[in-house]
Order: sequence, then structure tokens, then C-alpha cells
Amino acid sequence: MLAQTLLALLPLFASVLAQGDDGSISGPTSSASAAGYSCDPTQCKLPNCNCASTDPPGGLDPSVVPQFVVFTADDAVQSYTIDAINQFLAQRKNPNGCPPKMTYFTSLNYTNYTLVTDWFVAGNEIADHTMTHVGSPPQEEINGNLIALNALAGIPLSEIKGFRAPYLNYTAETLKMLHDTEFLYDSSASASIPVTDPGTDAFWPYTLDYGMANDCLSVDNICKGQPKLPGFWEIPMYAFFDQRGVVGPHLMDPWLDAPNGQSAINDTATLEYMQTTFTAHYKNKR
Repeated sequence: MLAQTLLALLPLFASVLAQGDDGSISGPTSSASAAGYSCDPTQCKLPNCNCASTDPPGGLDPSVVPQFVVFTADDAVQSYTIDAINQFLAQRKNPNGCPPKMTYFTSLNYTNYTLVTDWFVAGNEIADHTMTHVGSPPQEEINGNLIALNALAGIPLSEIKGFRAPYLNYTAETLKMLHDTEFLYDSSASASIPVTDPGTDAFWPYTLDYGMANDCLSVDNICKGQPKLPGFWEIPMYAFFDQRGVVGPHLMDPWLDAPNGQSAINDTATLEYMQTTFTAHYKNKR
């Protein structure tokens, strides 16, 4: 499954779940069954529907599936943020020789819209992150940012297809608003169980035809088949894990976190757990 390398990672909402005999959600794992999630793959087929699963889509063998690395950034676009991104991307190439592209979830406050235009014209994706960076945003925050990106950066509304909630703080209503506004995808849900755990919630991107399968204890009124939003995609954010495993996840600016339960930042240890997490994805189901 996708191993997300994120420039601006946001707070973790751990979903530690299992399903009791009465259908309630409790316990130590976060599998699809624990979320009360059920999807019929004979009815849910690409390109418009995909079940939440840790297996690659289409029954593909993980050993022949490319390892995707999704690079994203959040918040205001400024010259120093673009410079930081280019430190990672400018010197790298995809296997086909082309430069890698990324997605910038952009908010209105403090953003340089000339740079947004330049970044979009260069082939990168610009997505919505609200106007003023508020969690569980009302419709006005989402739509206002769409209007600003269109009016001030000249990006066609049809090209703004993705959304991420500030602080990863979203509700079932947020997802419904995005679907009704004809966004293609959301990337606010967290996957906080390592891929090496049988109950991992690091699903490949999936549509909400059969509801959500992530964040079931963190967000009210989702999972167990809700909300049903046909054709609307969820791209989970995958955590990095240090030596403590499931109790040592990192989602928010991991290079500023103290790793392995230590009291001080350790760049070497941080790089080590980022590499270890990547390798775990690569050697499992990507």
C-alpha cells in the first residue's frame, strides 16, 4: 500500500478497535472487520468503486506492484515552504526519468498566490485545506478556499479535487459536504496500526460506497457502513512507527518528535524509524 512521505504531517487520532459480539467497537485492533466494515467486491469495482483493503487493487501480487510514495504539504504556500519541498524533490527522479510531483493542501492565510499558480503550472496538484485552518470546517471555510484558489491563483475549479482537514479534525458531515461539493477525495483519516500487525488499518485508497473503515473511535457517526458516499475516495494518512511499534506512532512533523520515548530530538533515530516504516510497507503489501 502507499507509504506516505509527508512534509507537513498533522496530529494523530489513534483508532484502536475490535468488534464485540453485540457489534460494538472496542479492543486492541483496527481491522476492517473491527470497524463493522463490509464491502462486496463483486459489486464494488474500479474505476468508480474500491473496497477498503490492505491488498493491492485488482488482485495484483504485491511483489509486482510499484511502491508508491505520496508527497504532500499542508498550509500556506510561501517561498520558504517551496524551497523546503525542492530540497526533497528537485534532485530526484521517478523511474521513468520524470521529476516527481506532489500535492499541496493549501489554506488561504499567508499564502502567496503567485507561487500557487507557478506550482500548479509546473504540474503539481493544489488541494483545499480551508481558508483559515479550522478543524471540522463549515461549508464556508471549504468553499471560500475554492473561490480564493480560483480567483487569486487562476486554478480551474475542476482541477481542485482533494481536501485535507486541518489537524485531521473532520466529521461525518465534513465528508458529506465534500461529496456534495463534488470533490474527488479526502485525505484526513489516519492509519495508526503498523502494516506488520494483522489488524493494520493501512488500507489502500478506497471509496465510501460502503462507509469509512478508519478513525472509528475518533470520529462520531462513521464506520459500520457510514457515511455511504458513492464514488468519493478516502486516502488514509499512514503513520511512521518508532521502536515502540503501535504505541510509538508519529504523524505530526516527525523530525521534531523525540523518538522511542526519549526526551530529546534525535535526527538519526528519526531517520531510522522513517526508513524502517517504509521498508515494512515495501516488504508487505506496499
